[in-house]
Amino acid sequence: MAQVYYHKLYLSEIEENLPIGLSAEDSVAMVKDYIDNWVKEQLVLHEAERTLSLREKNFDKKMEDYRRSLLINAYYDKLVSDTSRFSISESEIRSFSRDFDKRYSEDKEIVRLNYVKLSEKSKLADQVKRILFDEDRRVNGKEELTRLLGDSVEYILDDQTWLYLDDIQTEVPFDIEEGDLKNNHQYVDKVAGGSRYLLVILDHKSRRSANETREEQAAVRMMLVNQRRQQFINKHVDELYRKALKDGSVTQ
Repeated sequence: MAQVYYHKLYLSEIEENLPIGLSAEDSVAMVKDYIDNWVKEQLVLHEAERTLSLREKNFDKKMEDYRRSLLINAYYDKLVSDTSRFSISESEIRSFSRDFDKRYSEDKEIVRLNYVKLSEKSKLADQVKRILFDEDRRVNGKEELTRLLGDSVEYILDDQTWLYLDDIQTEVPFDIEEGDLKNNHQYVDKVAGGSRYLLVILDHKSRRSANETREEQAAVRMMLVNQRRQQFINKHVDELYRKALKDGSVTQ
């Protein structure tokens, strides 16, 4: 399908990376995008190999650092694998939520929305819009959208999470108009700053409570669990350190 110097791209590799269920038109567009991106990547890699010194291309230390990080994280995961020791009670969630409300509840506008940011000339834009701006397809096609958007596209597809409107406004270089917030399921399609923005405004209101929805209670639970896990890991590491000092395995 393409060749850059001695590197060749075959159709089989492209097919392995294409989402299932694309129309013929969308498949052609995605194949073209894939080839263009592959060619550019190979050109950059070739220039990197040609221009970087042996020292600059030596990643042994970085690879070893990465390996150590993987080992440590794998050990921590094993250490906290018994999830029963980190359980959080309903009373702890209520207590945290009450404290959070007292300290942080504000009269600020919040929204629930779906949000996708694409390059202005993205070949995926029309297909994404057809799914996103059709309520049935939007609700039932989350997996399809996620496959299409991949890891390189900025998006939010969570229907339940409330977000501060101020935070959303920092991500888009245009004002979300008041009319788009007054009615649910408003659709916004705008091009600005070289990007195309597709938004579905699901809901909007002016006050947020940490104890408002089951989803937010679940988020509080997860946060408290993670805090408890980290405290457990820190305590374990401190114990290892004290034991090593005592038996002479560590000298300082």
